[in-house]
Amino acid sequence: HVVRCNGLPHHMFGKKDPYVIMRVVTADGKDHGEARAPVKKDAGSDPVWERSEATFNFATVEKGAAIHFVVKDKDLGPDDYIGECALPVDLIPFDVPTEYTLSLGLSRKVTKAGKKTPNGTITVEMQVTMHHHWFG
Repeated sequence: HVVRCNGLPHHMFGKKDPYVIMRVVTADGKDHGEARAPVKKDAGSDPVWERSEATFNFATVEKGAAIHFVVKDKDLGPDDYIGECALPVDLIPFDVPTEYTLSLGLSRKVTKAGKKTPNGTITVEMQVTMHHHWFG
């Protein structure tokens, strides 16, 4: 479940319209599924998603896979990349909903002081559950 993003960089023209793409990537780098949290229109730097609109189930995820999160800003032209991160599935506990706050990395732009600024964070709630086909 995508919970929220915090501290997304400011947009030069109005408020951000962020959304999140989630991809399961196998240990050998192959995409194994994708889902999207909806665009949060005019949400600004701290969008929040309701559980009902941003909860996803990936039916089978193998050991060594990771869930990749890419945050973008919906625009009239090409959507703007904000940042991304990954959470290894092996770190997600079995049957215990756990919240993770992950960094979306640093901006590609450099400030006047010569520093890169953070792209913000994403908070997700994850859990691994037993699939009914596992035991018979």
